[in-house]
Amino acid sequence: MAAQPAAGQQNASLYVGDLTPDVTEAMLFDLFKAVGPVLSIRVCRDAVTRRSLGYAYVNFQNPVDAERALETLNYHTLKGAPLRIMWSHRDPSLRKAGAGNVFIKNLHKSIDNQTLYDTFSQFGNILSCKVATDSMSGESRGYGFVHFESEESAKAAIEKVNGMLLKSLQVYVGPFHRRAVRQKDASTTFTNLYIKDMKEGVTEEVLKAHFATFGTISSTCLKADKKGRPFAFVSFETHEEATKAVEESHDKYIETLCPGEDSKLYCQRAQKKSERMEEMRKKMSQLRARKMHEYSGSNLYVKNLDDTIDKDGLIAAFEKFGEITSAKVVYDDATPPVSKGFGFVCFKDAEAANKAISEMNGHMLGAKPLYVNVAQRKEVRQATLEVQYAARYSRMAGGGPQGAPPVAQPMGGYPMYGSPPGGFPGYPGAAPAYPYGPAGPGAMPRAGMMGAPKWAQQGMPGMGPFPPQGAPPMQMPGGPQVMQMRPAQQGQQPARRPMPGQGMPGSRPMQGGKGGPRPGMPPQMGGGPGQFRQPRSKPDAPAVPAAAPVPAADIPLTPSQLANMSPEQQKNALGERLFAAISAIQPEYAAKITGMLLEMDVTETLNLLESPDVLNSKIGEALAVLQAHEGEPKA
Repeated sequence: MAAQPAAGQQNASLYVGDLTPDVTEAMLFDLFKAVGPVLSIRVCRDAVTRRSLGYAYVNFQNPVDAERALETLNYHTLKGAPLRIMWSHRDPSLRKAGAGNVFIKNLHKSIDNQTLYDTFSQFGNILSCKVATDSMSGESRGYGFVHFESEESAKAAIEKVNGMLLKSLQVYVGPFHRRAVRQKDASTTFTNLYIKDMKEGVTEEVLKAHFATFGTISSTCLKADKKGRPFAFVSFETHEEATKAVEESHDKYIETLCPGEDSKLYCQRAQKKSERMEEMRKKMSQLRARKMHEYSGSNLYVKNLDDTIDKDGLIAAFEKFGEITSAKVVYDDATPPVSKGFGFVCFKDAEAANKAISEMNGHMLGAKPLYVNVAQRKEVRQATLEVQYAARYSRMAGGGPQGAPPVAQPMGGYPMYGSPPGGFPGYPGAAPAYPYGPAGPGAMPRAGMMGAPKWAQQGMPGMGPFPPQGAPPMQMPGGPQVMQMRPAQQGQQPARRPMPGQGMPGSRPMQGGKGGPRPGMPPQMGGGPGQFRQPRSKPDAPAVPAAAPVPAADIPLTPSQLANMSPEQQKNALGERLFAAISAIQPEYAAKITGMLLEMDVTETLNLLESPDVLNSKIGEALAVLQAHEGEPKA
């Protein structure tokens, strides 16, 4: 007999549980529409991931149809899993109160939801019935729950079924108690003890001889873990005897059980693994919170470490700022271990940590500039980054500060000056070129540097100057146009820039030997064949607005302008200005020093442009590293 909803709660809404993740509203509609007209179906999903939570609600037009669906479709298999259907109760107090809820354990593996329902339905109307199963294999875990509509039905089931044999196994049936209540009761009624930290070779007779002095022992068990360390369980007949044994034995030296005079015995209430893990999580969380509060502002995160820097090198670099309580360089699991490039330094006080941040952030240690900041927990760092990214995207989507439109990325994301990175015009997937690659300073520049900014092109012979950053694109008669690029077709070789003084077969020199266009021909970009040409346009073609360029190198940068740029634009804009400033001080190493300083954080790089003294200091440090690398000291 199907359970009827309680008085005042009668409706035509059903709860459908134990759904597999791939069950949709359409599948449920196809199943329930055969019973009667369905008003609506909703599968409950996670608000963020939109994954199914494993349950749904089905609303019928007629309560009679809902009752028929409960009787005929309960435990019907859908996508390999039986459905668990019950009346939907808007007031959760009925199920949270626990009245009429029965717990059954020691069930046979073959007993499923339907068998359990048929066994207990003779005692009264059942609201819900479930056998706990393993989430991976789907096998029964040997216990289940039956929620009766009334407390009288639950009591009758406990009286008749508790201790009976179900498929050759004696089952336990009793009232259901929540975990918090069970744990509270266990702490005041326990009789079973767990003992560890005993010496090797201890026997069960010695164990019984000691604990028999506190009361009657009902059972003992002595075992050893994988490392050979002995542990035991001792069960007393009464809670008072077990409590006395804990008071007299825990954290005390017992000559017959402990391995030495400086060791102490552990004797406490035996706990389940889940309860023990929960206590450990709470202790670790409290310990972590206390450490974070104690070392707030004094624990530093250091990244961009050179591979040669170990723990001792890290301490030697930071000990001048104050007393260090701990330091660590993080290594991977390789053999031999290799540094991951970051570590931590913890000072005794926050004042020393602040001084270390101000002086060591951007400092050259080895061949790399350091990044030093206050260490943060992973969840705090993720929350901070999410806020920063959200603010950045909102500025870009909303037009940036003061309603200005976001900076457009000309030519498919490449800077307006020069060809795309990689040196091959029209090659969209090339990576940006830098002064030196993994080989370090002093290595030969790659051929792919042709399209890099000016600070990445120093010393390349045969290269003509490109239009400066921010220069307006070339225009055609009939209105301003955007310089367009045609990507190279698959299977074709990219066009090359001809060397000065060379020509292509069949080409004729320009009129008068000048580089100007011939009469009636549109101007060419670069003045040679094989290069990009300005596309023709009709005289009446509508004007296309030019993309907003990045500010030119002679215009000071502001944080708001950097915030509206992509990372590639930020690097190029800062590189142009750094190259110009460094060229005036160290023209010979300007390109290499620029590349080294650009590895620093964007805000730190911007600070170098605003502070000449700091820039001079960083140039000196970088120059010392370069000279040491080359092995040729220079004046």
